[in-house]
Formats: sequence, structure tokens, C-alpha cells
Amino acid sequence: MRSIDDLPGPHGLPLLGNAHRVRADRLHSVSEEWCERYGSMFRFDLGPRRIVAIGDQEVINTILRERPEGYRRWQELKAILAELGNDGVFSAEGEDWKRQRRLAVTALNSNHLHRYFHIIHTATERLYRRLKEAARDGRALDIADELTSFSVDVTSALAFGHDLNTLERRDNELQGHIKTLFEAAGRRVVAPFAYWRWVKLPADRAAERSMTAIHAAVHGFIAQARRRMLERPELREAPENFLESMLAAQETEGTFTDEEIIWNTLTFLSAGEDTTAHTIAWTLWFLSVRPEIQTRWAREAQAVLGEQPYPAGHEIVESFDYGEAVLRESMRLKSVAAILAVEPVADTTIAGTRIPAGTRLLLLTRRAGLRSSGAEYEPERWLADSELATPDQKSFLAFGAGPRFCPGRNLAFLESKTAMAMIARNFEVELDESRGPVREQLSFTMVPHGLHLRLRERVAEQPVPAVGAGA
Repeated sequence: MRSIDDLPGPHGLPLLGNAHRVRADRLHSVSEEWCERYGSMFRFDLGPRRIVAIGDQEVINTILRERPEGYRRWQELKAILAELGNDGVFSAEGEDWKRQRRLAVTALNSNHLHRYFHIIHTATERLYRRLKEAARDGRALDIADELTSFSVDVTSALAFGHDLNTLERRDNELQGHIKTLFEAAGRRVVAPFAYWRWVKLPADRAAERSMTAIHAAVHGFIAQARRRMLERPELREAPENFLESMLAAQETEGTFTDEEIIWNTLTFLSAGEDTTAHTIAWTLWFLSVRPEIQTRWAREAQAVLGEQPYPAGHEIVESFDYGEAVLRESMRLKSVAAILAVEPVADTTIAGTRIPAGTRLLLLTRRAGLRSSGAEYEPERWLADSELATPDQKSFLAFGAGPRFCPGRNLAFLESKTAMAMIARNFEVELDESRGPVREQLSFTMVPHGLHLRLRERVAEQPVPAVGAGA
């Protein structure tokens, strides 16, 4: 049996290790390149920290199935998030995680989301108007910004019952603060030393200002929610958003502290807006370079929606089989959660290698999916009636796997399919190549940096009745 020292890996420098070669925004891509060179299990160093990277699909799935008892998140990641004011269910472990997870899963249950579809519908209508205006003006859009405003509006309404309406107001202050905290977390995770605990750089001071601003906003939302619940006592039995659910549990069961309510509201907001927006953006990038796939989804959207510009109800969203296949394939190839950071709770053995407790493991989930199912963009692999159907659920790790899979999966698909159906039905998208190439940038999640699109209003080839109409 081999030890970690026996694993292959890149040569490093004294004290720094390989930190000079790993920028925060490229940790995923550098690790994937090393995986190609050194194999599916290798080691590298970030300062004094030894990292073991794993790119094998079966090994990764085994590790994820053994969470949370066998593996937990990196403890320095938990500490970094706590320093940045967010220590909710994402970083919780043990009984704390089980307690907080139950409420998150309940709040994000698909049946509950269907009751709140009007929130997604309203945000989609606003996004439609924004895109229609841009198409008529002929200007290129930083589409990720527009989509982030869309997802912030959805997630904020679901999280604490407050309609920020950033799409129409163009007030992205809260969105900007969230982005600043994401970037700070990404930088600190790969830093060879925790310098910010002794010396604050301008970026660290900016992160602290953003943390203060976000917490002040959340305190305000909590105060508003408590007033609503006093005025409408029935909300304790039938809460209308995630925040009210936590406040009701706090009152009736003493389940949550005030700090945990703040942390989990923040987790819900930040995780929901960033991941969904960038998933849709990457999907639009694929469609812009694969016009035949864009055309096929447009035909499906026209057939399902008919004269309606966007879905009017959640049941309609379930009809987009090809659209969901496109989203799944985009998530497989451009997963916004391209890597996961975990560590074993006790000494263990992984792929014939002794791994002591606390060893930092970097799971290359996106790379594992590529190795298993290939790098070609083929949505048909997810269609049961296609000759190319080769659905490998183990390679689809966009939401993790095992007991700690992302509870926001249902919301992400409902929100993404609704927005994408509207875009496919009404617009042709074209990549604005004058801005240079689009590149992957890790900012805690994987962002399509430099993605600018031009939109043209789409004219249906022929009138197509809505599915189920007539007869």
C-alpha cells in the first residue's frame, strides 16, 4: 500500500509548494491539467498544505456516498466562510448539518416550489422585456449580469419574501456584495498562508465592508418577516418563504439561533443566485456556437408554448424534454461546481493509498464526468428515445452526490428551464466574438468570463399551436 508521498505530482518550491502556479480563478483548470499529466490521483502543495486530487468517477462517488460520517468539508474552508459571515448548512457538519438540512430540503421540495412558481414567472417576464429591448437596440449584452439579476430576484423572493426587482431597478448593490464575498473566499482557499488574519489588503477590507452590508440587509429582512408573522399568525403554520420557515421553527421548536437564521438565509441567497445564473449563461454559450442545437430547442419551445412567450405554469416546464437534455449536458461539461473540497474524518484508504484523517482532498468532479462520458456536447445522451442515449448518472455530478447532494437541484432546474424556454422561444443568440474568447474563471463557482451575446427576435417558421390546445 502506498503513502501520499508515493503519489505523482508537480514539483514545488520551498515554503510555497505549487502555490505560485495556482491562481484562485484557475484552481479547477490547473488541477484538471495535472490530472491529465499525473493520473487520476496525484498530490500538490499550497504552501504547507498537502492536497490530494482525485479525478476518478467511481472513487469520487464512493467518497460522496460516505458523507457526512466519513468525510467533511475542508476545515479551513469552514473557517474562511465563518470569517466572511456565512456558517450555515453548506459548511455545517454532524448534528448541526442534519438539523439545518431538514429545513432546507423541506423548503426546496418540488411541491413547495410549484406553489411559488409565480415568483419565477414574474422574474422571467421582466427578463423577457430586458432581452427584447436589447435585441431591438442591437447591442451586445453581458448576459451573465442580466441572468444574475434574474436569479437574485427569484432567490431573494423565495429566501425572505422580498422582491428586490434588480432587473427593472438596475440596483445590483446586494449582488455586487455577494460577488465580492465569493471572490474573497476563492482567494483565501488557495492562499499558502492565512495572511488576512495579520495584514488586510484592500480586497480584504472590501470583503469586510460587503459582509457588513449583507448582514445589515438580512437583519432588515428578518425584522420585516417577524412583523408579517405578528400580523398574520397563520404564517407560522404555512410559511411562504425560507426565512419564515426558519423563524417558525425557532418559535415552536427552538431549532435555530438568530445567527443560524442569518447564515442560512445568506447561504440560500448566495448559492441560489450564482449557480443558476452561470449555468444558464454557459448553456447560452453552447447554443451560440451550436446553432443546430439552438434551432432544435427553439422548435420544442415554440411547440410547447405556442403564442405564449414564456411558461405560464410549472406543469408546462415539465414538457421541455430536449431543453432539459441541453441543460444537463451543459452542466456536465461546464459544471459551475467543478471541484469539491473534502477531508476524511478518520484514517482511511483510497485507491490503495493510505490517507490520514484531515488530509485535504480535491475532488475533480467535472473532470471525472468528462473522462467517463467524453468531452463532446451531445444533449441526445440524456433522451431516453434517442439512439445516442447513454445516460450515466454517476458522471453527472453538477449537484454532488450521496446524502449531501445539493438540495437546490429542483429549484435550479425549474428556474433554468423556465428562463431558457423563454429565450429559446423568442430569441436567436449569437456570440459577440469582438470581445475576445470566453474563458472559465473560478470565483467559488465557475463563471463564463467575457461572455457577450447579441440577440435577435425570433420569428417562428410557421404557426405552431400550444401542446394540448384545441381538440
